Amino acid sequence: MVRAANTGVTCFINEFGRVTQVLRDETGSTFGEGVLTGQVKVPTEHELTFYTRHGELFAKFCALVTVIAIVAVGLIRRRRV
Repeated sequence: MVRAANTGVTCFINEFGRVTQVLRDETGSTFGEGVLTGQVKVPTEHELTFYTRHGELFAKFCALVTVIAIVAVGLIRRRRV
């Protein structure tokens, strides 16, 4: 991944999320002008991601937990009455 920013850090990030190259000026600051060149790997195989395979699994889990919590609170309140 390439991150280019006018008001931030310009860098290259590999597929594991590690920064591999950072643009720095002559003082070592990451907030200077300049050009950063490098290579970017473009995958040739289209492997399905977790999100592509499972979709909104996290949202469905959150909805389920919410429903369970509402039912549990309702049951607890009925027992107290």
